[in-house]
Amino acid sequence: MPVRPLLRLPTPNPSTPRPGPRGGSNIRFPSGGRQRAAFAPVFNRLREALGRGGTELRQDPNGLAPERVIVFEIAGTVQNFLNAVARVHGLEFMAEYATEFVADEDFAVIDDRKETRGRDRTDKAVPGRLYLAMPDMRALEELLSLWDRWGRGEALGTGYTPFGHLFGQLKAMRPWGPQDRIPQETLAFWREERERNPDQPVRTEIELWFHESDTRRRQAARAVQTILDEAGGRVLHQSMIPEIAYHGMLVDIPSGYVQDLLDARAVQLAIADDVMFLRPQSVLLSPLEIEDEPDATPEDRPEIPAAGQPIAALLDGVPLQAHTLLANRLLLDDPDDLQARALVSRRVHGTAMASLILHGDRNDGGEPLSRPLYVRPVMIADDHGQEHTETERLVIDTIYRAVLRMKGSEGEQAAAPSVFLVNLSMGDTRRPFTGLVTPLARLLDFLSDRYGLLFLVSAGNVSEPLEIPAFDNWTTFERATPNDRERAVVTAMNAVKRERTILSPAESLNALTIGARHHDSVAERQGQQNAVDPFQDNTLPNVSSGLGLGYRRMVKPDIYFPGGREHLRVQRSGGGLTVSVSSPRRLFGLSAAAPDSLGQGRLNQVALSAGTSSATALATRAGHQIFDSLMDEEGGSLLLDIEPRYYAAVVKSLLVHTARWNGNDEMLKAICGPDDRRRHVERAENSSRFIGFGVPDITDALECAANRATLVGYGELEPENGHSYRIPLPGCLERVTDPRSLTVTVAWFSPVKPGHQGYRCVRMEAAPHHPPIEVLGVERKKSQPADPSVKRGSVFHEHFEGDSAVPFIDDGHLALTVWCKEDAGLIEPGPVRYGIAVTIEASTPLPVYDEIQVRLRIRPPA
Repeated sequence: MPVRPLLRLPTPNPSTPRPGPRGGSNIRFPSGGRQRAAFAPVFNRLREALGRGGTELRQDPNGLAPERVIVFEIAGTVQNFLNAVARVHGLEFMAEYATEFVADEDFAVIDDRKETRGRDRTDKAVPGRLYLAMPDMRALEELLSLWDRWGRGEALGTGYTPFGHLFGQLKAMRPWGPQDRIPQETLAFWREERERNPDQPVRTEIELWFHESDTRRRQAARAVQTILDEAGGRVLHQSMIPEIAYHGMLVDIPSGYVQDLLDARAVQLAIADDVMFLRPQSVLLSPLEIEDEPDATPEDRPEIPAAGQPIAALLDGVPLQAHTLLANRLLLDDPDDLQARALVSRRVHGTAMASLILHGDRNDGGEPLSRPLYVRPVMIADDHGQEHTETERLVIDTIYRAVLRMKGSEGEQAAAPSVFLVNLSMGDTRRPFTGLVTPLARLLDFLSDRYGLLFLVSAGNVSEPLEIPAFDNWTTFERATPNDRERAVVTAMNAVKRERTILSPAESLNALTIGARHHDSVAERQGQQNAVDPFQDNTLPNVSSGLGLGYRRMVKPDIYFPGGREHLRVQRSGGGLTVSVSSPRRLFGLSAAAPDSLGQGRLNQVALSAGTSSATALATRAGHQIFDSLMDEEGGSLLLDIEPRYYAAVVKSLLVHTARWNGNDEMLKAICGPDDRRRHVERAENSSRFIGFGVPDITDALECAANRATLVGYGELEPENGHSYRIPLPGCLERVTDPRSLTVTVAWFSPVKPGHQGYRCVRMEAAPHHPPIEVLGVERKKSQPADPSVKRGSVFHEHFEGDSAVPFIDDGHLALTVWCKEDAGLIEPGPVRYGIAVTIEASTPLPVYDEIQVRLRIRPPA
């Protein structure tokens, strides 16, 4: 029972947010004359072809043609371009993506540094956009007309001015071609599959251009079906989810046809205008990160039956329901009857994740959760024992159906309407994050906003070996000082960070992505030959934990939970050192329930589990514990009346609220660079890919302390509106030099706009009305993600520290505004829900909590 429960923030007043900074272009563009000369041949060819009719246009797969996506590659961005596209009848906007290219004589970033201001930055890539649009014949004619008028220096007309900017910033204009449709990871996947099964068809996912017209979508599907029929392939499954602009097909492509694609021959799938991407089949896998603990069984404890409605869901493999740690604690919902296909001895991953959510790491001795856990199986085990989603259907459809069933949809009653926490401890090893938001991540973002769900998603485990250039052989690595070994491993991870990224759907904007922290509670580590603990710092990420950043360089993973003190083993030694991650054995991990691997029917076996899956299960447990604390009436909770639609946002804010960087950022900044300390934003951003917002202290999120008060609030805001909070400050901190801190966290679920570069419809921030140094004697702490990074996701989280003796202003109140602004802009008008947590803490034993609590009870005179 908490001695000092979390406090409620005072009711806010409506507020108008201050205008943000005006953005300005810092890119040098070529002159209009140079642009006209460069692109005149492209438009002249289009003019000649239009004069002879559309048939000739379609015959050239490399030319601009009706119903063929045009790529406008530009430097910078064009304001209001999408509005201008809408004015051109028959020009359908398809998507926009960020890009960049090397500076040249036409385009370059202009230097804004004091010593070299105004010069070209030849060392910096030029940021740009790809605007993608599909024209019909009339739209091509109007596009040509706009070009001609721009070339003559004539006004383009009301609403068409952005086309003038587009022509002036144009780097390239071309059709969407095979090099766009077939990414490098797809080519690598096809080669591997051809080598593994030379004569077998290759299962591939086709993502089609999403059309607003249902008729047009069906035409596209029939066109692709015809191509596959003629090639001897087949369509296994198809899915359309309009809310996330997704149209996908799961297909088998004949082996010989795949070889033609690899040879870059002009076969129909490579040049089909309806195809956006050809990708490896998305399959969510349970990583093989669990090892039996020989002879280990759970200790006997009094059985506390689970009761009430579930608030947490596990989408995973089939668990061992009768296990002594899980019996009477699960609500299993298995409409696909995956239990019938899941051997009891292979129900490993779902069993471990359910155990970790319900009991935590057994080595920590935590109490079981009081509510049952809703479990929807979505994985089965293959012949090798690895659990995976079904291979006969698109995984995005599997997850979509699971959530719709859980929360209810038209004509179907909700199976678990009270759930708002969803654990997804799986990742797609075939879809490492490469800059674009994957369809599955888009789905999670949409479902988060639609149903008020907090998805907790594992960052993903990277199993590839790691080269450590600082050491020549294993012996010198073993004998090195812990500090030297730690720096060498982090340096090696940083050198290949782009190959060790988070796995889909971990880039989800609205989800909390969980990384694996190098920590566990194993009491006696039984050594293993050629296995070494790489880190002395238990707040660093495990070597296998997928690294950030996320989309538009947002902070990902968000937070880190224990994933076991992973050890490394030698792969190659002498003339260079290559290592891989050891199996847990008795070296490291989190103790959890496990099936009987010997097949003897025992229901009390446990095993050591490790990695980001396990860390995510602990994060889900922590979210559950936070909610239980908020609803603890006997414990004196002051937040019992939170409306259910705010549960997920409030818990999300509190899960992140206590996260901190723990002193390793200076080492990370030195390793990740840049070396110039004046580029502190880049240094902090590069460091945050390893530690996100940091490691949370969940005990601090559950209750306050004598010298620490956490205040919690929630609300909803329309874009361009704000809420102003007046937070009473404790008198004990006025005019004293005792160190103190202020932490502010705002979390929300943004609607998203698929296909648009902005993607996130709204952003939220919180800012004091007066500089914190004047109000509380604190300044923004340097050891945290940089301010621009903090503002890119769906969590705003900042710390302030200081010891300045200041007189209180505004009658001893901290005036804080939460405001909501458009980013990509809402598709449909409506408010956005948020949760907010604010903590004021002293580093000395001052009565912060009591003084704030007393002031909250005092009503100002009428």
